Amino acid sequence: MFRDLRTQLLLWTILPLAIILVGVAYLGVNSHQNSMRDLVKERDSAMAREIAARLSEALTNRAAVLQSLDPTRPESWNVQRTMFDGGIASFDNTGTVLNAMPSSQVWQTRHVIVQDLIAQRITFSTPVSENGAARVLVVRQSDDEILVGAFTLPPFGNVGIGARGVAYLVDARGKIIAHPEPSRIGDDMSQHEGIAEVIRGESGATFHHAGDGSELVVGYTPIALTSWGLMVEEPWADAIDPMFQYSVLLPLVLALAAIVALGVIYFGVRNVHQPLQRLAQAANRIAYGDYHAAETQVGGIHEIEELRETLDSMARQVSAAQNAMQNYITAMTRGQEDERMRLARELHDDTIQSLIALQQRIEMVEKALARDPRLALAKLDELKQLLTDTLTSVRRFVRDLRPTYLNELGLIPALEMLTREAPAGFEVVGEEKRLDAERELALYRIVQESLRNIIKHAHAKSVSVTLSFDEHEVTATIQDDGIGFAAPEVPTAYARAGHFGLMGMQERAQLFGGNVYVKSERGKGTKVVAYVPVSATIALHPETSV
Repeated sequence: MFRDLRTQLLLWTILPLAIILVGVAYLGVNSHQNSMRDLVKERDSAMAREIAARLSEALTNRAAVLQSLDPTRPESWNVQRTMFDGGIASFDNTGTVLNAMPSSQVWQTRHVIVQDLIAQRITFSTPVSENGAARVLVVRQSDDEILVGAFTLPPFGNVGIGARGVAYLVDARGKIIAHPEPSRIGDDMSQHEGIAEVIRGESGATFHHAGDGSELVVGYTPIALTSWGLMVEEPWADAIDPMFQYSVLLPLVLALAAIVALGVIYFGVRNVHQPLQRLAQAANRIAYGDYHAAETQVGGIHEIEELRETLDSMARQVSAAQNAMQNYITAMTRGQEDERMRLARELHDDTIQSLIALQQRIEMVEKALARDPRLALAKLDELKQLLTDTLTSVRRFVRDLRPTYLNELGLIPALEMLTREAPAGFEVVGEEKRLDAERELALYRIVQESLRNIIKHAHAKSVSVTLSFDEHEVTATIQDDGIGFAAPEVPTAYARAGHFGLMGMQERAQLFGGNVYVKSERGKGTKVVAYVPVSATIALHPETSV
């Protein structure tokens, strides 16, 4: 409703200035607070997921490296010293140290932790503080021995968001297990916003009101392969303080408002004229055969774009029609050549061979005539049968090229002969009348092509042909109960789908103002209805005058 040209011109002159002035009035920090809260929540949530991904990758890599080590060859462990800076040790099922790097004494201090991990079959331990570093033990258990590696968690506490942003880890009970401030380790955070969600395995962000009255932005996400949760906190005040500096730009924005409005009006008017010029150029290119000229958008208002789409659709249809006609001509030419080859092959394999055999039989009769007249008479009977077969074959060739029944007796006898050979049922409805030769030939060829398609593709058990006469047209209906096919919805799609036979039937009917309709579904048979208007008829029993 608002895309017409008149409304667009009004909107280009009035609405831009109004929008700019209204927008400037709401450029203050308060108008953006809700959106800023969402943006900061999304940022902190994304930061939490990024840090969690790095920690999960570190855990996964260590577990994979530990899987590749041979517990019986401690001398090969030194290669992974950088991955396991806290050492590697192997234990038996009772928890006794078998081999250790760097020393067994170091691992004796971790004996209780290792025993817990083995008993509970846990892969990763809770981070423990060793020499000011947060160490994690990773366990690989097998039936006969256990391999344990110790490594320092990658630094993650300083998340780089604001001056007071911080990240820390909590366990499944909501207690802090790793924090940049060691004094916070062990604090119960179960009542803190986001803790319950991260324990349930959820990711996201929320706001938390601290006891001192400040508001914190909290991002949270679980750590894969563990029961830990990562929390990212940032004071809300630190997030919004930078926004206040933009308030000094308000006078400048107001000064630019009028300039922008004038520019919008100028470009808005030009947004009609130039697209129309480009559209006219595209139309000229289409006229010279460039059917893709209107594919590119010309811009401008909605009406111009609709006009371009219509022009492009028309060009595509013209191009498709030309391509279909070219494909049809190619297919028809190929069909003619195939038919010539078939006739030549059948003449060579059937008629010529029969004539050669006839010649040989004649020579045999000539030789037998003098010495055995009875044998000669028997050979003559064979000659008669061979001659009859040859004549039948030649008549079939002639009938394929030009049906003699159609020329001599008319459409109905010709169709009766055609359906008898198929075989198919045949019925005539209405008062019979002769059409001119061209119309009868068109209907005959349509029925003939339909029956050929049925024999070749349909695998039908029942086929029927009905010829209906009325005052204005003659209709041929060919129906079968075969396997059917996915018939194109419009005749212009016949060529693209490779149905050149259907396209030829359509062309024959359209020569006389008729049409062909095809209805088919897979597994439900096919029905072809062809009608040709009756514009010229011939009486079945013309009176003769003397």
